[in-house]
Amino acid sequence: MFGYKLRVLSCLKKKNFSFIYYKFTRNYNDIAVDQIPEVSKTIIKKALKQNNLSFEEGFTCFLTTCSFCSKTSKNAKLYINKTTGLFMCSGCKKTGSWTVLETYFNIKKSKKVKLRSEATDEESNYDKIEKTLKEIQNSTVELKYLNQNDLQSILKKFKLPEIISNHTFESLDIRINEKQTSLFFPLENVESEIVGYRKIHSRSTEDIVLPNLLCGGILTARNTKSKDTAVLIPSISDFLILANSKLNVNIVCLPNSVNNLPLYVLPSLERFKKLVLWFGCDNKSWTAARNFAKKLGEKRCHLVRPTDKQLLPHLDMSQDFKSIISAAQPVWHKSVTTFSSLRADVLSDLQNVDKVQGVKWKRYPTLNKILKGHRTGELTIFTGPTGCGKTTFISDYSLDLSIQGVNTLWGSFEIRNARLAKTMLQQLAGIPLDENLHLFDHWADQLEKLPIYFMTFHGQQSIKVVMEAIEHATYVHDIAHVIIDNLQFMMGTGEEQKHMDRFWKQDVIIACFREFATRKNCHVTLVIHPRKERDAEDLTSNSIFGGAKASQEADNILIIQDKRLSAVRGKKYLQVVKNRYSGDLGIMPLDFDKASLSFQQKRKEKKTEIMDPLPQKDNIVTPPI
Repeated sequence: MFGYKLRVLSCLKKKNFSFIYYKFTRNYNDIAVDQIPEVSKTIIKKALKQNNLSFEEGFTCFLTTCSFCSKTSKNAKLYINKTTGLFMCSGCKKTGSWTVLETYFNIKKSKKVKLRSEATDEESNYDKIEKTLKEIQNSTVELKYLNQNDLQSILKKFKLPEIISNHTFESLDIRINEKQTSLFFPLENVESEIVGYRKIHSRSTEDIVLPNLLCGGILTARNTKSKDTAVLIPSISDFLILANSKLNVNIVCLPNSVNNLPLYVLPSLERFKKLVLWFGCDNKSWTAARNFAKKLGEKRCHLVRPTDKQLLPHLDMSQDFKSIISAAQPVWHKSVTTFSSLRADVLSDLQNVDKVQGVKWKRYPTLNKILKGHRTGELTIFTGPTGCGKTTFISDYSLDLSIQGVNTLWGSFEIRNARLAKTMLQQLAGIPLDENLHLFDHWADQLEKLPIYFMTFHGQQSIKVVMEAIEHATYVHDIAHVIIDNLQFMMGTGEEQKHMDRFWKQDVIIACFREFATRKNCHVTLVIHPRKERDAEDLTSNSIFGGAKASQEADNILIIQDKRLSAVRGKKYLQVVKNRYSGDLGIMPLDFDKASLSFQQKRKEKKTEIMDPLPQKDNIVTPPI
């Protein structure tokens, strides 16, 4: 695309055309309906059969021959993702969406169109990879040629385990530049070919994949004795320690730790029949392990249970790694199970009570006392009177979680995404940005780094279209929190719902989200308007619009009570009226700060007193009378 822009601009200059070039630098993580290909396993199989292509079904991809690739070997395979249709060739390194491949199939007989990669401009992905590999290999040296003393100093400089011996680096093409400021770790594809490098800097925590993530390679320590088993590790430090331990398994380092699992690396994992996921003890890692297992195929995945005796390798290098890996439990089991199958899960939950409670809010400590945390797999109903600030609060509430690494998908049907993003930006900055425009770029860059995605819906939408977008985003971006604002905007369209009662429509929608939250282990927050109540009355769980299904299916019910218009000293507060996890109920005062557009709770400053302060009770505060 960039090369095309340059050609257009050069043509305009030659013809002496005057023009204005607008450069847009801010890109939201939008999930648009037209970007989601209509694809399924049945559609892919049908297309392959119609084009006389034999195929085999792998764990996550269909494997077929790459008949249109010129720079490939006879063993090259085309990998097509079963869920999204994303394709990648191990020979010519071409990659693209199902739409590109389907278009090629439709016009294959005309022989006028050549398949191009969506990720290329002037040169093919194959040429980019070859060029990048040569540049890196010519400007770096392999670590295995360094003596033990130099190697130890480099490991110390990059904060890597210093126990790694020279023998470990003999089988790994790990390189370092001349200034010794950057390390390059090789990324291998499914054919065990180096297709890129993962670059880490001594003074930065950010990793860079060269030439780009589309190369689809993963950092692997191969083992010839056990080709079918691999251990997936979140960090390079853990990778080096396990590689140094000389285990009879392959060691794989995830490209983005436990944040997400890109679709481009799935073909490189197809060769392994058994995957052992060792992600750590914190709640985010434990949740990611279960979600990644669904993406990789639960039947071949085993989990290392997070206990105090099974820490990540870099946390305790004296562990018996062989016994820990061999004791990993399978993820998948039949619909009917026994306590013996659940025993390890129960023990893990008891040993990690704080982590099982979920992600804690930084801005709302009172909410942590009541709900204990934000957990995946739950359904939260959020309601409140019109104009009370529901969207503003949920924006602040979700921003807090995304800062802590919770991948969030926003479905705002009532407010445009640009306005919602503006609110989030000001809540993140904590100051009015219209009065501090010189700080816009700084805070905009910070917001872009957060794992927040927006669905490009506005106004009435059918539940079928919305669920397709959510399912796609959850699979591709590993979404852990979905927000729907609000549910009433999905009740007015759809021919199949034309003759349905409005309460019945709402029950169907809530049932869809309840099933999705449980099946995908994803937290869903639904904003629902309340029934019209008298101004003097408090809203309750019975005040939620529609039937009783919403309050029955929900794990949590949060209500904003606004007493400012009904009482002289009335205040606004958030009331938790249902909490299925711990049963604790209570309220949290809401004080709105207009400058930051935030309800963030301000911590009270401790005052020095001569007398001992009165003991403070831990009980949840009750609503004002």
